[in-house]
Amino acid sequence: MTDLSTTVSKSSDPENFKPPGLTSLASLTDGRPPGRYESIYPWGVWVQIIIEFIYLIAAELVCIGLLFSLAIYSVRMEKEGFFFNLLGPYPASAPIVAYMSIGLSGACGGCTFSLKWLYHTVAKMQWHRDRTVWRFVVPISSGFVALFSGLMIVSGLVPFLARAPLMVPATGAAYGFFVGVFSDNVLAALQKLANSIFGTMDTKGQSTDTDQTPTAGAAK
Repeated sequence: MTDLSTTVSKSSDPENFKPPGLTSLASLTDGRPPGRYESIYPWGVWVQIIIEFIYLIAAELVCIGLLFSLAIYSVRMEKEGFFFNLLGPYPASAPIVAYMSIGLSGACGGCTFSLKWLYHTVAKMQWHRDRTVWRFVVPISSGFVALFSGLMIVSGLVPFLARAPLMVPATGAAYGFFVGVFSDNVLAALQKLANSIFGTMDTKGQSTDTDQTPTAGAAK
């Protein structure tokens, strides 16, 4: 017969950090025993967590605001305002609007991805300061990955998707957000594509220092 205390201690052990399972009760409690509500983080750490949270929320709101302004400018074909002064009349600036939509949506996707991992790592007791740079950089890098991957598709360098739909601002925005959320996967896929096109550096033919060292017989 199994000891009840052993069963209870095992059930209260923190689970490994992973995406929550659909039927995992421990994933709903973050592996904490019932009644444990205190935060494990001191106030100094919470200040940094809140700063990261504010940065990500502010960056996402700015990108969404710019996207909304772009949509108003293009749909209404405005003849004044910031984007009209910057880009000129809309029909002529449609390609630029599409590229801006891709980049801004990519940054939104990166912010969303970073926010998801921020609250997961805090709740799962996996947050640490060495990930701070990653959370600050991901929104920016996701915007660039979305923009330049879209340019690769439009130019025909990456012939996996049709070129024309990306030039529609709504489609470009949807593509940019998708790529921004999964920018790490996109970079890995692009690296595999580059390896298949250009190959990898082969160091087997390079001689090492030991190969160049003369043997005793050769020295004689």
